[in-house]
Amino acid sequence: MSKKALEDTKYELIKSHLIDPDSSPLSTEHQVLLDRIISASKVLDKNPIQKQAVALHRAKYTNISLSQAYEDIKLAMRMYNTLYTFDFDFWKTWLINDIVKNIEKARNIGSHQALKVIAIEHANMIKAIGEKPENLEDPLRNEKNSFFILVQNNNSTSIKLDINNLHKLPDASLRELNKALFAGKEISITDAEEEMKV
Repeated sequence: MSKKALEDTKYELIKSHLIDPDSSPLSTEHQVLLDRIISASKVLDKNPIQKQAVALHRAKYTNISLSQAYEDIKLAMRMYNTLYTFDFDFWKTWLINDIVKNIEKARNIGSHQALKVIAIEHANMIKAIGEKPENLEDPLRNEKNSFFILVQNNNSTSIKLDINNLHKLPDASLRELNKALFAGKEISITDAEEEMKV
């Protein structure tokens, strides 16, 4: 008969071990493994890169092999999801599918209590998906509108430059425009050093 894996052990047994390790219901082998897995999960929280986590884990548990250290880290990633390893997309998809199944079951029952469940699940669905934004960003906004840069020379003349057509200007015109925009704007060395610090 094959031995039960730690992952297949009932949650209550693992919880009992964590609360009171002295009177643990787990086998000695599972106790040692669970302690290593908890340690590995703590290492992963601070060092999410697997190779680094394995090196730190082996530094603490010098009696385990490299392959055992990798197994411990992988098991810790499965049993103790962290911010780095948690699959939020999968979780959200699972949550939405579960809500839809509950609504379908409640519709099939058709009782007054089931209608209340449907209303609650619809509220949960809105929380999971989120409300529709009032104003959706128009992806064709740049194509519908023209954007201009207003260039003023010595506070006398104003020139409107179309952003979309700047690349069509000849190089000489671009150089003159550059000179006009930045003429007399030389900065001192101390100002340049201050800019570089920011």
